[in-house]
This record gives sequence, structure tokens and C-alpha cells, in this order.
Amino acid sequence: MNDITEALLAATRRWHGTFNEQFSAIDNLVKIIEAHQPDWALPPALFAQLRDNRDRLEELNAKCGTLSASAADRYLRKSLLKLTVDLCVLKIKLWAYGQYAIDVMTLEDVHMLGFLLPGKSGGHHSRHEATDVKPGIRVRVINTDFIRVTLSRSDGMNAAQAAHGWPTGVRHALIVILADDGKTEVYHKLTTRLHNDIQMPQGSHGKLFIVKAAFLRHVDDHPRFGTEQTVSMPLTTEDLVPGN
Repeated sequence: MNDITEALLAATRRWHGTFNEQFSAIDNLVKIIEAHQPDWALPPALFAQLRDNRDRLEELNAKCGTLSASAADRYLRKSLLKLTVDLCVLKIKLWAYGQYAIDVMTLEDVHMLGFLLPGKSGGHHSRHEATDVKPGIRVRVINTDFIRVTLSRSDGMNAAQAAHGWPTGVRHALIVILADDGKTEVYHKLTTRLHNDIQMPQGSHGKLFIVKAAFLRHVDDHPRFGTEQTVSMPLTTEDLVPGN
């Protein structure tokens, strides 16, 4: 059944409409996120930037409606609008997808923010099946606290025969890091990057972890993980001092 209504499609089109339509989409996003604090854990710095941009756009638009407005004012309004829309449809939309993936948000919540899930287009095209391509991964320890996880397309079962770039139609991946018991998750996050620097949780020094990843066409796909890789986090000098 098609769950994309005309009203929802109209809301998503506002991101590409006139100034008033785009500002309305931004203002709607801010008000909905404000109404759901602190349950929706949008990073405070990101939310502060979004609200500041919304308020500044409102001020600029009022000024641009007067005879005292200069060409510089109108250019600033246009530039700030593009910057804020990009902030919404890139960073905040990805954050919303992540909240949906871990069941903090419902599908209706995502739609209420003015976003469609990847692969949904109002029923004009059928939803693509989940990808069968499983990523090969390379894990490198950067220092005592960070690792770098690099994803690649693997050739069948042979992760050594790796191809760079994303599989066709795929722009998300799920990275999961497990403790050495193979069950306890210490990291679980969606990403749009092939190269990911990850800060390991406190207390990881000297411990062994299992890293795995899956490519996703849609954030709600069932993950099909590729080959796992183990990594050992080094100890620090402080860890080696008796009593620490």
C-alpha cells in the first residue's frame, strides 16, 4: 500500500520551493524538534546552529521587504537560506534516519519533519530490494582511543578483491562493533562515509573488539553483514601503572 500522501509530497517539495516555502520547512523542522526535546537527542551544537539560522533568516527576510534593503542583504539571505536547507536535508535528515533505525523515531515522525525514507517516491516507482552486496572492511588503529574503519565493495566472498566506492543505489552503511564475547554492542551507527574515524568507548584500552558492516539501500533494511575483522586496542602508559 502506498503510504505517501499528496500532503506529504507537498511538504517534501518545500525544500526546493520559493523562499517562503523553504523557510516554512525550516521553521516547521525547528518547532517539531523543540517539541520533542529531550527525547530526540539532536546534537546541541547542531540544533543551536539551526535555530540561529532560522532566526537570522526571519530577520533578513523582514529587512529585505523594506526600501532600506541592499543587494548585500538579499545576497546574504539567499546564501544563508541555501546553507540552512543543506543543513536540514543532509545532516539533520541523516540524523533522523539514524533515530528511525534505532526506533527512537517512527516513520510518521520522519515524515512530519518533511523527509521521505530513501527509496520512497510517492508510489511512482517500486521500492528497490535490499542490496546483496556485502562490504569488505579494513580496520586500522589510529591511536589508543580511535580506529579507522574503511568500507569497500567485496567481490563475492573474497573481501581481498575489493572495489572502491558504493554499490549501485546504495548510500548508507551500518557499522557495528562488538565486544570480544561476540554479543555485546559497543557501537552501532549509520554512516554515509566509506572512511570512518570512530572513537572507542571509555575502558577500551587493551581489549579486543569485533567490527562488521553492512550496506543499506534503505535505513530500515535488514543488515547483511560482510566479513568481520577483529581489532585490539593498545594500552596507554597510564594503563600500565599499577593501581590504575
